[in-house]
Amino acid sequence: MACSGGRQVTLPLFLTKRLKYPVGALAFFIMYLMYRYTNHHPVFTPRELPMLAIDRMVPFVPWTVLIYVSEYLFFTAVYLVCKDMDNVNKYIYSFFTTQALSCLIFFVWPTVFPRERFPIPDDINPALGTLWMWLRNQDKATNCFPSLHVSTVYLSVYIFRDEQREKLPFFLVWGTLIAFSTLPTKQHYFADILAGWALSMFSYWLFHRKIKYRRVTTQIGNKALQTSHTV
Repeated sequence: MACSGGRQVTLPLFLTKRLKYPVGALAFFIMYLMYRYTNHHPVFTPRELPMLAIDRMVPFVPWTVLIYVSEYLFFTAVYLVCKDMDNVNKYIYSFFTTQALSCLIFFVWPTVFPRERFPIPDDINPALGTLWMWLRNQDKATNCFPSLHVSTVYLSVYIFRDEQREKLPFFLVWGTLIAFSTLPTKQHYFADILAGWALSMFSYWLFHRKIKYRRVTTQIGNKALQTSHTV
Protein backbone atom coordinates (compact mmCIF):
# COMPACT_ATOMS: atom_id res chain seq x y z
CA MET A 1 0.00 0.00 0.00
CA ALA A 2 1.23 3.51 -0.74
CA CYS A 3 0.06 7.02 0.01
CA SER A 4 -0.07 9.95 -2.41
CA GLY A 5 3.56 10.94 -1.84
CA GLY A 6 4.79 7.49 -2.82
CA ARG A 7 5.59 6.56 0.76
CA GLN A 8 4.61 3.04 1.63
CA VAL A 9 1.91 2.68 4.28
CA THR A 10 2.48 -0.23 6.65
CA LEU A 11 0.61 -1.70 9.59
CA PRO A 12 2.27 -2.29 12.96
CA LEU A 13 2.92 -5.78 14.26
CA PHE A 14 1.74 -4.76 17.71
CA LEU A 15 0.68 -8.13 19.07
CA THR A 16 3.26 -9.91 21.24
CA LYS A 17 3.10 -13.28 22.98
CA ARG A 18 2.21 -11.46 26.21
CA LEU A 19 -0.67 -9.60 24.53
CA LYS A 20 -1.89 -12.47 22.37
CA TYR A 21 -4.65 -13.72 24.64
CA PRO A 22 -5.98 -10.48 26.21
CA VAL A 23 -6.09 -8.77 22.80
CA GLY A 24 -7.68 -11.86 21.25
CA ALA A 25 -10.38 -11.90 23.95
CA LEU A 26 -11.03 -8.17 23.53
CA ALA A 27 -11.23 -8.49 19.74
CA PHE A 28 -13.69 -11.38 20.06
CA PHE A 29 -15.88 -9.37 22.44
CA ILE A 30 -15.95 -6.33 20.13
CA MET A 31 -16.75 -8.49 17.10
CA TYR A 32 -19.49 -10.27 19.05
CA LEU A 33 -21.12 -6.93 19.88
CA MET A 34 -20.91 -5.83 16.23
CA TYR A 35 -22.58 -9.01 15.04
CA ARG A 36 -25.21 -9.12 17.76
CA TYR A 37 -26.36 -5.56 17.16
CA THR A 38 -26.84 -6.02 13.42
CA ASN A 39 -28.37 -9.46 14.02
CA HIS A 40 -30.94 -8.40 16.63
CA HIS A 41 -31.60 -4.79 15.61
CA PRO A 42 -31.79 -4.46 11.81
CA VAL A 43 -32.48 -0.88 10.72
CA PHE A 44 -33.84 -1.85 7.31
CA THR A 45 -36.32 -4.63 6.55
CA PRO A 46 -34.47 -7.92 5.95
CA ARG A 47 -35.29 -9.69 2.69
CA GLU A 48 -35.23 -13.32 1.68
CA LEU A 49 -32.89 -14.51 -1.07
CA PRO A 50 -34.00 -16.85 -3.87
CA MET A 51 -33.70 -20.53 -3.02
CA LEU A 52 -31.36 -22.33 -5.40
CA ALA A 53 -31.80 -25.99 -6.32
CA ILE A 54 -29.20 -27.06 -3.75
CA ASP A 55 -31.02 -25.10 -1.02
CA ARG A 56 -34.20 -27.02 -1.81
CA MET A 57 -32.45 -30.38 -2.16
CA VAL A 58 -30.55 -30.37 1.16
CA PRO A 59 -32.96 -31.43 3.96
CA PHE A 60 -33.08 -30.07 7.49
CA VAL A 61 -30.86 -32.43 9.53
CA PRO A 62 -31.07 -31.38 13.20
CA TRP A 63 -28.00 -33.29 14.48
CA THR A 64 -25.69 -31.26 12.19
CA VAL A 65 -26.04 -28.39 14.65
CA LEU A 66 -23.26 -30.16 16.58
CA ILE A 67 -20.92 -29.54 13.64
CA TYR A 68 -22.24 -26.00 13.23
CA VAL A 69 -21.55 -24.91 16.82
CA SER A 70 -18.14 -26.60 16.84
CA GLU A 71 -17.05 -23.35 15.18
CA TYR A 72 -16.34 -21.92 18.63
CA LEU A 73 -13.98 -24.77 19.48
CA PHE A 74 -12.46 -24.42 16.01
CA PHE A 75 -11.51 -20.77 16.48
CA THR A 76 -10.13 -21.45 19.95
CA ALA A 77 -8.00 -24.31 18.62
CA VAL A 78 -6.67 -22.23 15.72
CA TYR A 79 -5.73 -19.32 17.97
CA LEU A 80 -4.03 -21.58 20.50
CA VAL A 81 -2.11 -23.55 17.88
CA CYS A 82 -0.91 -20.55 15.87
CA LYS A 83 2.58 -19.70 17.20
CA ASP A 84 4.12 -17.32 14.66
CA MET A 85 3.32 -13.86 16.05
CA ASP A 86 3.59 -12.18 12.65
CA ASN A 87 0.94 -14.60 11.46
CA VAL A 88 -1.22 -13.94 14.54
CA ASN A 89 -1.05 -10.18 13.90
CA LYS A 90 -2.15 -10.62 10.29
CA TYR A 91 -4.90 -12.99 11.42
CA ILE A 92 -6.31 -10.42 13.86
CA TYR A 93 -6.26 -7.70 11.18
CA SER A 94 -7.90 -9.91 8.55
CA PHE A 95 -10.46 -11.44 10.92
CA PHE A 96 -11.56 -8.06 12.28
CA THR A 97 -11.84 -6.57 8.78
CA THR A 98 -13.87 -9.55 7.57
CA GLN A 99 -16.24 -9.08 10.50
CA ALA A 100 -16.52 -5.32 9.94
CA LEU A 101 -17.20 -5.63 6.19
CA SER A 102 -19.81 -8.32 6.82
CA CYS A 103 -21.56 -6.26 9.49
CA LEU A 104 -21.62 -3.29 7.12
CA ILE A 105 -23.40 -5.44 4.54
CA PHE A 106 -25.76 -6.76 7.23
CA PHE A 107 -26.58 -3.16 8.14
CA VAL A 108 -27.21 -1.68 4.67
CA TRP A 109 -28.60 -4.83 3.00
CA PRO A 110 -29.97 -7.24 5.62
CA THR A 111 -31.10 -10.69 4.55
CA VAL A 112 -33.16 -13.32 6.34
CA PHE A 113 -33.57 -17.09 6.06
CA PRO A 114 -37.12 -18.55 6.29
CA ARG A 115 -36.52 -20.73 9.35
CA GLU A 116 -40.25 -21.01 9.99
CA ARG A 117 -40.33 -23.56 7.16
CA PHE A 118 -37.97 -25.79 9.17
CA PRO A 119 -39.34 -26.17 12.72
CA ILE A 120 -37.41 -28.10 15.34
CA PRO A 121 -38.97 -31.62 15.52
CA ASP A 122 -41.09 -32.37 18.59
CA ASP A 123 -39.44 -35.76 19.08
CA ILE A 124 -35.88 -34.41 19.01
CA ASN A 125 -33.39 -35.47 21.70
CA PRO A 126 -33.92 -33.07 24.66
CA ALA A 127 -30.25 -32.02 24.82
CA LEU A 128 -30.19 -31.38 21.09
CA GLY A 129 -33.47 -29.50 21.32
CA THR A 130 -32.07 -27.27 24.05
CA LEU A 131 -29.04 -26.52 21.90
CA TRP A 132 -31.30 -25.60 18.99
CA MET A 133 -33.42 -23.30 21.14
CA TRP A 134 -30.30 -21.57 22.44
CA LEU A 135 -28.90 -21.13 18.92
CA ARG A 136 -32.07 -19.74 17.41
CA ASN A 137 -32.56 -17.36 20.33
CA GLN A 138 -28.99 -16.12 20.22
CA ASP A 139 -28.58 -16.05 16.45
CA LYS A 140 -31.64 -14.67 14.69
CA ALA A 141 -32.50 -15.60 11.11
CA THR A 142 -30.95 -12.39 9.76
CA ASN A 143 -27.29 -11.68 8.85
CA CYS A 144 -27.26 -14.33 6.12
CA PHE A 145 -25.26 -12.85 3.25
CA PRO A 146 -22.30 -13.29 3.36
CA SER A 147 -21.95 -16.17 5.79
CA LEU A 148 -19.58 -15.20 8.58
CA HIS A 149 -19.49 -18.85 9.57
CA VAL A 150 -17.90 -19.60 6.20
CA SER A 151 -15.66 -16.55 5.77
CA THR A 152 -14.08 -16.67 9.22
CA VAL A 153 -13.66 -20.45 9.22
CA TYR A 154 -11.82 -20.51 5.88
CA LEU A 155 -9.81 -17.42 6.80
CA SER A 156 -8.67 -19.33 9.89
CA VAL A 157 -7.76 -22.37 7.78
CA TYR A 158 -5.58 -20.28 5.46
CA ILE A 159 -3.19 -19.19 8.21
CA PHE A 160 -1.77 -22.72 8.16
CA ARG A 161 -0.50 -21.99 4.67
CA ASP A 162 2.11 -19.78 6.38
CA GLU A 163 3.08 -21.96 9.33
CA GLN A 164 2.69 -25.54 10.53
CA ARG A 165 1.50 -26.68 7.11
CA GLU A 166 1.16 -30.25 8.37
CA LYS A 167 -1.93 -29.06 10.29
CA LEU A 168 -3.59 -27.61 7.18
CA PRO A 169 -5.44 -30.81 6.08
CA PHE A 170 -6.98 -31.33 9.53
CA PHE A 171 -8.27 -27.77 9.87
CA LEU A 172 -9.35 -27.69 6.21
CA VAL A 173 -11.55 -30.77 6.67
CA TRP A 174 -12.97 -29.50 9.98
CA GLY A 175 -13.56 -26.02 8.54
CA THR A 176 -15.25 -27.38 5.42
CA LEU A 177 -17.60 -29.51 7.52
CA ILE A 178 -18.54 -26.40 9.52
CA ALA A 179 -19.02 -24.32 6.36
CA PHE A 180 -21.35 -26.82 4.71
CA SER A 181 -23.23 -27.57 7.94
CA THR A 182 -24.88 -24.19 7.33
CA LEU A 183 -27.07 -25.90 4.70
CA PRO A 184 -28.59 -28.86 6.63
CA THR A 185 -28.98 -26.65 9.73
CA LYS A 186 -30.91 -24.20 7.51
CA GLN A 187 -28.89 -21.28 8.80
CA HIS A 188 -27.79 -20.07 5.38
CA TYR A 189 -28.43 -20.09 1.66
CA PHE A 190 -25.86 -21.64 -0.68
CA ALA A 191 -25.22 -18.11 -2.03
CA ASP A 192 -24.11 -17.11 1.48
CA ILE A 193 -21.47 -19.86 1.41
CA LEU A 194 -20.07 -18.66 -1.92
CA ALA A 195 -19.99 -15.04 -0.76
CA GLY A 196 -18.36 -15.98 2.55
CA TRP A 197 -15.68 -18.01 0.79
CA ALA A 198 -14.94 -15.14 -1.63
CA LEU A 199 -14.65 -12.72 1.30
CA SER A 200 -12.22 -15.05 3.08
CA MET A 201 -10.03 -15.20 -0.04
CA PHE A 202 -10.03 -11.41 -0.36
CA SER A 203 -9.17 -10.82 3.30
CA TYR A 204 -6.39 -13.40 3.25
CA TRP A 205 -4.86 -11.95 0.06
CA LEU A 206 -5.07 -8.39 1.40
CA PHE A 207 -3.64 -8.90 4.88
CA HIS A 208 -1.41 -11.95 4.42
CA ARG A 209 -0.04 -11.24 0.94
CA LYS A 210 -0.55 -7.62 -0.11
CA ILE A 211 -0.19 -5.31 2.90
CA LYS A 212 3.27 -4.67 4.35
CA TYR A 213 3.98 -4.59 8.07
CA ARG A 214 6.48 -2.98 10.42
CA ARG A 215 7.66 -4.11 13.81
CA VAL A 216 7.06 -1.81 16.74
CA THR A 217 10.13 -0.11 18.26
CA THR A 218 10.49 -0.97 21.94
CA GLN A 219 11.87 1.60 24.42
CA ILE A 220 13.94 0.33 27.38
CA GLY A 221 15.04 3.25 29.57
CA ASN A 222 16.68 5.80 27.30
CA LYS A 223 17.75 3.17 24.81
CA ALA A 224 15.58 2.14 21.89
CA LEU A 225 15.64 -1.43 20.67
CA GLN A 226 15.26 -0.96 16.94
CA THR A 227 13.06 -3.80 15.79
CA SER A 228 11.26 -1.82 13.17
CA HIS A 229 11.41 -3.21 9.64
CA THR A 230 9.00 -4.11 6.90
CA VAL A 231 7.82 -7.70 6.50
